[in-house]
Amino acid sequence: MPSLPKAKLGDILVEAGILAKDKLDWALTNQESSYKRLGDILLQSELVSDEDIAEAHALQLDMPYVQLGDYSIPAEVLALIPEAIAQTYTLIPVSATKDKIAVAMANPMDVEAIDAVQRVSKKRVEPLLASESRIIATLGLVYGHVAGSDISASIEEAINNVEVKTHVNESDNDTVAEQRRQSGQAPVIKTVNLVIQEAIKQQASDIHFEPRANHMEVRYRIDGALQHVRNLPTQIQAAVISRIKIMAEMDISEKRKPQDGRISVKLQSRNIDLRISTLPIQYGERVVLRILDKMSQQFTLEKIGFGASERALFESLITKPHGIILVTGPTGSGKTTTLYTALKHIQSVETNIMTCEDPIEYELDGINQSAINVKAGLTFAAQLRAILRQDPDVILVGEIRDSETAEIAFQAAMTGHLVFSTLHCNTAPSAIARLVDMGVEPFLIGSSVIGIVAQKLVMALCPSCKTAYQPDEIELVSFGIYDVPSDAEFCRPVGCDYCNSRGYIGRLPVFELMPVNQQLRRLAITRPTSAQVRDVAMASGMKSMKENALEKVYAGLTSLDEVRRKVFFGDDE
Repeated sequence: MPSLPKAKLGDILVEAGILAKDKLDWALTNQESSYKRLGDILLQSELVSDEDIAEAHALQLDMPYVQLGDYSIPAEVLALIPEAIAQTYTLIPVSATKDKIAVAMANPMDVEAIDAVQRVSKKRVEPLLASESRIIATLGLVYGHVAGSDISASIEEAINNVEVKTHVNESDNDTVAEQRRQSGQAPVIKTVNLVIQEAIKQQASDIHFEPRANHMEVRYRIDGALQHVRNLPTQIQAAVISRIKIMAEMDISEKRKPQDGRISVKLQSRNIDLRISTLPIQYGERVVLRILDKMSQQFTLEKIGFGASERALFESLITKPHGIILVTGPTGSGKTTTLYTALKHIQSVETNIMTCEDPIEYELDGINQSAINVKAGLTFAAQLRAILRQDPDVILVGEIRDSETAEIAFQAAMTGHLVFSTLHCNTAPSAIARLVDMGVEPFLIGSSVIGIVAQKLVMALCPSCKTAYQPDEIELVSFGIYDVPSDAEFCRPVGCDYCNSRGYIGRLPVFELMPVNQQLRRLAITRPTSAQVRDVAMASGMKSMKENALEKVYAGLTSLDEVRRKVFFGDDE
């Protein structure tokens, strides 16, 4: 384990003759008012180089400093650490013996990174310090998959061609024209396209472009977890962001306010929608692209993740003639997928199904979908009123956000419509209390709600490398497990090439399905607490989300640690 810092970074730079004392004093004064790291201030002011900072950190931590590029790294050494881990933690193996592996790291104090390397290499890690920029550049050279090589070449070409103009008035028309010129250059276009293509191939759900002090970081969200992919140079940051905004028909001259847009792309005969969101932050505009792959979605009850008994119960609810069915859970838990699946299951020529969404995520054939437009005064409530004049049988309200929308939705259910909607709360029993808090009359809740589904997504263990084990009694008791089924097969992640050494691949849902029976209807009128609703529901046979999650653990589909991380904490059990 590296030793703790013994001297201050600024003092080391001054003593080495790299930084003048008055410049250090200026930077320290600036740090007090800006709350930035000293190293970032010095780099931004071009008082020192990235290499200077790295060498000073090496002296500060009393550890070896390595100048990457001075010698070649053997292929057998590179093979000890998968590219996914090297990219995620910004490190690269340099040499190895029978028991040790020397690793150049941008942050040698990162215990998680060291543990990850030791796990996959089966060797003790000897951390070396190297500059972040040198590690990133070396990674692009030594780990050579085609997309990465193409992106690296495009980035290099873009750096050589994009001219960065400084000290210009950003409101000037000439500046906007220059931004358009830069963003329209072939290397910039190719870089953006390849980043998007790479994300789609890796089945990412989101792409994050995040400006930093000295670069722009690109991260993908895969199976619910963000992963570092690469860093783009600051020189092409503005051109890349402008290119994305132009594709989404957004205002490239507006950098002070958040914006939203949409892009449709075609990749190998697959139609893919990208929802774009920009946000001004400290070092520029942060851009997030949500990937909506229409071909990857199969809206069937068999694919959604219900067990046989749960599927039968859910099917009995969605085929009722009227009432409200709510799907609850945090953002990104698959609520929309569950609702779309329900609509596709009951779709028929005789049924008029209409939706009110914000925005329309996937286009469903044969279903009348509409999107709200707040700027035009078309809110959920206004849109829902218009839909009720269109002779609907089934209505999907994207989300019940306020008492006005809730009241109209409940009135629709009372007048013979089947209504589907979502609500933000963690469990099925807490949905009733949430509706009361929003101002919905308890008698409307009791007479209209016919079923509530709560769900979350957990990562699925990689089938190629998961390893069976037997947890000890202490671990089982910590989960409240006292009676283990005889056929239970506990597994934990390992990591292999198939899952990019993550140990997990894909996600699966865990559910809490609560049909509203007569006991719950009578209870709803009394303004009950979530705990009271849960007690009655459990007595009526409801299976809790915890129980459903443990069933998937016993089947070897996910791990106890993943269930603890996603399901157990913060829930009203």
